[in-house]
Amino acid sequence: MSDDERAVVEAGEKTDLFAGYSITTNSSGVYLKIDALAEGQTSVSEIAIIEQLNKRDITEFNRNAIIQTIKTADGQPAKIAEKPVLVPPPEPEIRIVVTRDKMEASLEIILPPKCKPLNMETVLEKIKASGIVFGLNHDAIKKAYDSPGNSVVFATGQQAVHGTNAQIKYHVTIADKARPQELEDGSVDFKKMNLFTTVQPDDLLAEKILATPGVPGTDVLGHPVIAKPGKDLMLPVGKNVKVVDTNTIRAEIAGQLLIVNNKVNVLPIIEIKEDVDVSTGNIEFIGNVTVRGSVMPGFSVKADGNVEIFGSVSGGTVEGKNVVIKMGIQGMHRGYVKAKENVVAKFIENATVHAGVEILVSDVVMHSRITAGKKVQVEGRRGLIVGGNIMAGEEIRAKVVGTQMSTSTELEVGVNPTIREEYQHIRREIKKVEVNLEQTQKALNILRAMDQHTIPADKREMLLKLTKAQFHLVGQAETMRTRMKVIEGEFEEMRAGRIKVAEAIYPGVKVVVGTLVKPIRDTLKFVSLYAEDGEIKVGNFK
Repeated sequence: MSDDERAVVEAGEKTDLFAGYSITTNSSGVYLKIDALAEGQTSVSEIAIIEQLNKRDITEFNRNAIIQTIKTADGQPAKIAEKPVLVPPPEPEIRIVVTRDKMEASLEIILPPKCKPLNMETVLEKIKASGIVFGLNHDAIKKAYDSPGNSVVFATGQQAVHGTNAQIKYHVTIADKARPQELEDGSVDFKKMNLFTTVQPDDLLAEKILATPGVPGTDVLGHPVIAKPGKDLMLPVGKNVKVVDTNTIRAEIAGQLLIVNNKVNVLPIIEIKEDVDVSTGNIEFIGNVTVRGSVMPGFSVKADGNVEIFGSVSGGTVEGKNVVIKMGIQGMHRGYVKAKENVVAKFIENATVHAGVEILVSDVVMHSRITAGKKVQVEGRRGLIVGGNIMAGEEIRAKVVGTQMSTSTELEVGVNPTIREEYQHIRREIKKVEVNLEQTQKALNILRAMDQHTIPADKREMLLKLTKAQFHLVGQAETMRTRMKVIEGEFEEMRAGRIKVAEAIYPGVKVVVGTLVKPIRDTLKFVSLYAEDGEIKVGNFK
């Protein structure tokens, strides 16, 4: 080492003393001095010196110079590295993230190694500079401050409360009409009927609950969040009702309450005091119809409301929401009885009867075609089903089915006849639509292949019409496919159909549950038939 170097070292800026050596740092570099060894003293460890250098962030050094200085151990400083460049400590990172809807803000603090110290005031200033002023949670801010590296939600906006839509509140109960009272044992009492909902003048029928405007909210930046007001609706004012105090509906006359096309009506009940025959002609009415006599062959009674017939239906046609026939139905292989909901009769013979929900018979069903959306119940005095075809979506109940003479009789459950008919109709219609769509697309391809700059006006108009027709047909096909999927789901739900026979079911009867078929070959008593594990099983009536 030269005399000049020693002079620089002696004027050094910083010297760290250790056992047997010292490290000096000045403007010209880093110097190592090894004290002369006394007798019996061991030399300084190279590893110990390197560890001290690393502690001072001195990683670039001359290892050979270190080794040589240790060997020499003459107490003279030797340059082993250039003076390290001082790197300023990194700044703490304060991350603030606001969600896209500006309803939530999160805070995350990142502290790099040997970074500058951070205080809460700096964090709060950063939050203020970000513009977040609403919904601050100071406990959450402190949590983020105390646990660096964790993202913490520290501000939450107030959501807008959208207004509620106006609605109609009815003050009268439309109960299940034309259905006998069901007793605890599952049978029905045909004497207790509740056919009509009647009201008196000035009775309160319905009122409108007004829409609300909603309550606006605020996002974390202090901006208002607009609330959607509820939608208004018209009062469902029909016939023979009046509006009172702007938002309530009251009856104007005494009569039957009927909701038609979502409108509240009070309609008088039409009553025929004799038979429906040549003296009355066919009857068709928007409300309920009461016939004190019978419906004669070839004549019809059709009503949007309920139909009550005190006599019988003999070869006539009856349609209504619910149909009650006190005596019975003699089909005479002509006419039919059809109800949107329920049919109630004493007997049915050689007739076609359909009900959207239930058919209830108190005596016998003979050689007839009967279909019900849910149930067929024949549980009166005899409770007999013999001959014909009986179909129900969910359940058929009777005392006796068939005869000892093996009369051909078919019972089918598990498929709603109306839904099945609709499904088959949709399948036919969708094929027609697909054919029309294919023809339309072929014609469009021909027209589009023409030069659109020279195409005649009539062809251009045809192109426009066919394009519109194409979109219409595509929409029709999609709507029908959607409906088919819904119906297929309903088919799945109705597989749990059941036939219950309280006394006996005789050979000659064919039982169908969904897609499963079981001919009855031996007389069965007090049984329940149902589908399970891919076959029709016979269980106890209960």
